[in-house]
Parts: sequence; structure tokens; C-alpha cells
Amino acid sequence: MANRKQPENSNKDESLVDAAEKQAGLKILTGGTRDLRKYTHQIWLAGLGAFARAEEEGSKMFDTLVEVGKDLEGKTRDLSETRVEEIKERVKSRTGETMGKMEKAFDDRLNKALSKLGIPNKREVEALQKRVQELTSTLESIAEEEKAKDKK
Repeated sequence: MANRKQPENSNKDESLVDAAEKQAGLKILTGGTRDLRKYTHQIWLAGLGAFARAEEEGSKMFDTLVEVGKDLEGKTRDLSETRVEEIKERVKSRTGETMGKMEKAFDDRLNKALSKLGIPNKREVEALQKRVQELTSTLESIAEEEKAKDKK
């Protein structure tokens, strides 16, 4: 019975149904399945469209973004360089003030320590040098006067 031949009409009917299904496509699906398949197909088409658009306009968009990036980089570089220079000047002025204060404090402490040890400071040494020069000049002039008297 398994080898039973089907009537020729039933094969024709089945092939007609198959052809109708192929032609009708989504029409023979049930309501929910038809909507899901239609929606899925629309998503696929939208993806293809987006891909095609991106491929067409992608290089243009990329070039445009590069130009915008260059402009922005130039503006921010100029702004940052100006800002860096301002900060440098502020730091230099504050550092200079701080260094001046530190040097003065160091000098004061050093002078106090030297005074305690009995070592003269710079001003005292300079005053002594000046006094020695004055005394040397005076002695030289006295020596010249005595030579002049002895020659007479």
C-alpha cells in the first residue's frame, strides 16, 4: 500500500497550491505570522538602505568630520597655548616672590649664625675694606710727605 499511486489530479492540485503559495508570498500566512514576517522584512530593508546610504555618504561625512575636527583642534590649541602662557607668568611671578622671600630668610638666618660665631657679615667686611683703603691712602700720603722733607 505504500507504493500506491496517487491520482494525477491530486499532483496537479498540489503543484497549483505550491505555485499559488509562491506567488502569494505573505498572503497565505496567518495574521500574526504575516505581520511578524512583514515587519522583519521591513527591518531588513531599512538596514540595507542605511548601509547603502552610509556607503554613499560615508566618505563625505568622514571628510566633513575631519575638517570640523581640524578646526576645533586649532581653536583649542590656540586657547590652551594662551592659557598655558598665562599660567606660566603667574607661576613665575609667584615663584619669584617666594624665592625672594626664601633668600632673604636664608640670609637673615645665616647672618645671625655667623654673628653668634663672631664672624663678620658682608657689610662689616666691606666697611673694614673701605677703612683699610682709607688708612692705606693716608699712610702713602704721609710717606710721600716725609720723602719730600728728607730731600730738602
